[in-house]
Amino acid sequence: MVKLRNNWKLIGILALVLICLPFTEVSAASKLNLYLYSTKKNLVYTSTQAKYTFNGKTINMKDTPGIIIEGTSLASFLDVFVNSEIGLKYSYNKSKGVLTLSQNDKKLVLTEGSKTAVLNGKKVTIPQAPTKITFKDNKKTKYMVPVTFVAESFGYVYTWNSSTATGEITSPLNLSYNGSKVAYTGTKGVVTIDKKKVDVSDMPSIIINNTALLQAYKVFSSSSIKADYNFDKSTGVLTLSNSTTKVLLTMGKKTAYVNGKARTMDTAPLLVTNLDTKVAYVMVPGSFVASYLGYDYKWDSASKTSILTKSKIITLPDSGNGGPELSDDPIPDTTTFSWGIAASNLEEYTKLSNLGNTLEVSQDTQQSSYITGITKVEATANSETYAISGTAPFSKATLTKQDTQLTLHIKNAMGSSQTLSLGGSLASLITLNADTTETTAFNFVFSLAEPELKYELSLSADSTTLYVKLYRNYINLITAGVSTGEEFLQISGMKDLKVNLTEAGNMITLQFPSTVNGIGNNNIQTNLAALKSVTSSTSGNTSVITFEKNSNAGYRVEQNGTSYKIIFETEVTTGYSIEFKLPSDLSFSDITSEDQYYKNRILIELPGDRTDFYNQNPVAWSDNIINKLGLLVEGDKTKIVIDTAVLQGYKLTDLGNNKVGITLGNPKDIYKNIVVLDAGHGGTDPGAVRSLNGKTIYEKDLNYKIMYELTRQYFNSPDSEIKAYYSRYDDTKVDLYGRAAFADLVGADMFVSLHMNANTNSDPKGTEIYYYSANTSKNSAGLNSKTLATLVLNSMTDKLETQKRYISSQNLVVTRETNVPAILIELGFMSNKSDLTLLTNSDFQNRAALAIYESICEVFDAYPTGR
Repeated sequence: MVKLRNNWKLIGILALVLICLPFTEVSAASKLNLYLYSTKKNLVYTSTQAKYTFNGKTINMKDTPGIIIEGTSLASFLDVFVNSEIGLKYSYNKSKGVLTLSQNDKKLVLTEGSKTAVLNGKKVTIPQAPTKITFKDNKKTKYMVPVTFVAESFGYVYTWNSSTATGEITSPLNLSYNGSKVAYTGTKGVVTIDKKKVDVSDMPSIIINNTALLQAYKVFSSSSIKADYNFDKSTGVLTLSNSTTKVLLTMGKKTAYVNGKARTMDTAPLLVTNLDTKVAYVMVPGSFVASYLGYDYKWDSASKTSILTKSKIITLPDSGNGGPELSDDPIPDTTTFSWGIAASNLEEYTKLSNLGNTLEVSQDTQQSSYITGITKVEATANSETYAISGTAPFSKATLTKQDTQLTLHIKNAMGSSQTLSLGGSLASLITLNADTTETTAFNFVFSLAEPELKYELSLSADSTTLYVKLYRNYINLITAGVSTGEEFLQISGMKDLKVNLTEAGNMITLQFPSTVNGIGNNNIQTNLAALKSVTSSTSGNTSVITFEKNSNAGYRVEQNGTSYKIIFETEVTTGYSIEFKLPSDLSFSDITSEDQYYKNRILIELPGDRTDFYNQNPVAWSDNIINKLGLLVEGDKTKIVIDTAVLQGYKLTDLGNNKVGITLGNPKDIYKNIVVLDAGHGGTDPGAVRSLNGKTIYEKDLNYKIMYELTRQYFNSPDSEIKAYYSRYDDTKVDLYGRAAFADLVGADMFVSLHMNANTNSDPKGTEIYYYSANTSKNSAGLNSKTLATLVLNSMTDKLETQKRYISSQNLVVTRETNVPAILIELGFMSNKSDLTLLTNSDFQNRAALAIYESICEVFDAYPTGR
């Protein structure tokens, strides 16, 4: 079940839970007889009775549990916030009903019966007014406050666990890394090694870019893994090694070196300081490091645990172009020259590099803010900061750019339309006007002096001021040398680099528009074989790097956001990333494979234990995208384990003479058709909940059964022309924005989400499909979301004989935030008994999975991708 639009006139407890909380199964616990002072009415309360924890410890509610009023959890401020370990200070004016809560430099004033509060001197609107409530059964009267609002006002993290009806309050981690202070409110993980818990309570694992970073010393050295540990503070280089493997990681860098070979990580290691304890920790990507030190890694989302177990995978050496032997020198790299930030640019560069890093800010409020003005608060030759002030906290603001226009869109905001010139060199004019397509929204349009300017958005501590920061990018480092036997020239920027490359004979020119040449004007003649000279200069607002190569040298370009790297190399003779022989008793048809794309891993499976065969007939591989290759024998199967730096598509080719080639590449370069299949809800978010024949039915399980377990037999069949990637492959709650972004990661052609419907009225039944009209993304044949919704609804209802209801444009994250045609299927109504009986029937579930597959096949036939 998904969140419904506000203009749907649903009523009752179901609608309230839909709008404000995930569905929860109402406990059969005894009812509560309450008296609410705010309404001066008695209430027989039969809904969810909430519990609370702080940093994992249960808070004693003293027989007065929290209750849910209009989707907001209310609980005793004394029990939850004062007498618990949270320890807020308070004063209470009984005659006026005014409660003042404080801690450190924060103060919150609440008034009984009022939805207006005062936080640090600023008026804010809260979702539910505080009220006194008498629990008539035990004759206790409590001053009840909105728990989420109070917790977050004092900087605590609040999470509602619908499966246990528990509000989980945790302290943020006050951290410092990458030169910035961060109030970390994400997951705090634990670690086990071979089922034994590692004590990381002083610095739990943190999640950065969907990667768990673990304490390097405690997890990999002082634990049973016993890797040798050396950290050089001056260079930021960490070395972890055992008898066979040496791993070098540099803080803040995504490139690691394993036995001298460059390997790419999804997330860079970090030196993180816990500001509460003043202790610094070396934090490393757990999955990457574990795999090279001989351990399998698994993340358990339910327990927030990184699970490490001794691996059975036999690592295969990187054969490159010269056989399977490893280099005797574990670190064959040399640096010919390195140019860093010039002293004259250092102060401005340091200031700019500490800017925020977001294009959207949002707060849990729907109140309106009147915009009082915009001012230029800081300016240099290369950067400007503008402050937009409002009368109340802003609810949501987003920055988007098209050519030389940067638009700041602010929801729930009003102001005066006007055009201003604030004397900026990067933004000449700023136009303020009401949004014509959305009521109660306001736009600021910045006319930019240059099309490639960088821009970022941040919010003041009291949420009443938005900061728009404009600046030119900076080239901050140029290096050249030899890495793993290949010469390279690398240019690094403060932010992602845009590069224009031109060739004139052996002279190559790299132009970086709207970018400051932070390292200054330099030139050098090198002693390298392929790279003869390098010059850095400036032309207007463009940085220019020119290099000369030897005429017999080829090169390739690797760009990864802030890094632009020219690598000089000899051509690879094989057309395949991997080649291997088959034992004489096997044929190509005996091979099966499994795509573990969620961990950047591919498994090639062969019958029998083939360890001896591949010891004598090594697997040849030379693709730089491969981080690691190994053999794993499980049961009566041998698996060739391929770990890649980033998610890859793959194709197996029969080369004849019992040889097989594997091609790796971006999914769109490998597959004809790509779809993301999204099983709605999961983990602590069960979706709709209903009972049938005495059994509790969770929407998340129906979605998962049909969309993941059953569709795979069709999409993964040998004759399928569609590659399916699944946003959820277990019982895990996946972030809605992460689901939408996954479509971009895999290069999807369409996105299809599966949900089950529910209503307070038990009569509605049948199938609906939602799309978002503002998502106008099309494929090369012209397919858009609305057409996709129409075709799939007609096809599925015809195949399944469910009642065809309608398609509808709904502003849902998964259909709005995707950049491809996207739909959300509401297969049937769990609130309708006949539909629920169908949805839980195994035969119908199989037919539904087949109908999804066949419908998508029909769409691709009608609207081909052209690949």
